[in-house]
Amino acid sequence: MTTIEDPAWRDNPRLNDWLAAGREAFPAWAELTGGGWDFGTDSLARLERVIRERYPDREQADADWNGTFLTAAAWYLGEVHVRNYGALWQCSPEPRPFLGREIHPLVQLPREALDEEEAEELAEAEELCEDDFPLCAPIDLVVAVADPASTYPLTETPEGYAFWEPAVERALELARIRPPQNPGSRPRPDAPGVLDPGRPGQDLAHWLAVREEAFPLWARATGREAELDFSESSLEMLEEVLRQRVRALGLDDKLDVLEASLRHGLTVLPHSHRLFDDPVFDCALWYLGETGCRARGARWLPLRANLDVDPVTVRQLAVARIDRRIGPRLELTAAVQSCLRDRTDPDDGYRPLLHALADLG
Repeated sequence: MTTIEDPAWRDNPRLNDWLAAGREAFPAWAELTGGGWDFGTDSLARLERVIRERYPDREQADADWNGTFLTAAAWYLGEVHVRNYGALWQCSPEPRPFLGREIHPLVQLPREALDEEEAEELAEAEELCEDDFPLCAPIDLVVAVADPASTYPLTETPEGYAFWEPAVERALELARIRPPQNPGSRPRPDAPGVLDPGRPGQDLAHWLAVREEAFPLWARATGREAELDFSESSLEMLEEVLRQRVRALGLDDKLDVLEASLRHGLTVLPHSHRLFDDPVFDCALWYLGETGCRARGARWLPLRANLDVDPVTVRQLAVARIDRRIGPRLELTAAVQSCLRDRTDPDDGYRPLLHALADLG
């Protein structure tokens, strides 16, 4: 059985027939729904309203998943991704009954748009079952949004592209020079659409703003304000501040628990929670990340997918990515934990805080 990486997924009778059906149904569907459909990302909110007006609940939409109306709606949703982000239609050449539908077309960025580093990053994330490479299943999405209680609006479906912006730009360039899968399906003149990471990005922006505002007070409280200049050399002093804080919190005998959190996740270890809920450590994570940004040219990106994160911990962990994919071992928290290990024991996992910046190149 072929996989989505196989070229046959992009060009086969099952996919081509479905695309032709959606494309041919679209003019009448567009007229029925009021016209003015321009394949822009702003039209997705309207698409959602049209579907809900047609289907009062998900059950009725699911019963009509192969009907003309939803086929045209799903085709339109996929084409918004294709024309704004350079994504490609893909579908298994052979039926896959376990997916629950006779045909299951998908839309995904072409992997040939990735550079070597991005491809390696994606492969590592896939091994952890944590990849977030943009993938859209249009039929499933237009059916699901008919549910009045749906928590994943169609307007959020493009958000994943924000984290792969360089690949999106390359994908659009590829789309402009190769034959389209659909007649007339070309990148919009103003493509790509707005690349907004949505709520994760908003959470990150708020976290960064609050920590930046708190930094002067926090710096004075350490008694080492003049040394906190965001230089790489200042991280040695920051490590000492953190060690002093561990002792003040009475956690100096709990560092074995912190080390275990690297292997088992941060959601089950109360001592680790106590440490990273502490405002001193909270600001220290921000300072470490900002030092990476200012000294090494890294950039803050919101955490997107992590199987070890739950609603209790996401507030702290949603900021723990710098310039590369993070799995359960989040770079900032892992760096802080390692710098607190026993320096005299080579087997205890100690790593100077300064070395965390080496990962940024």
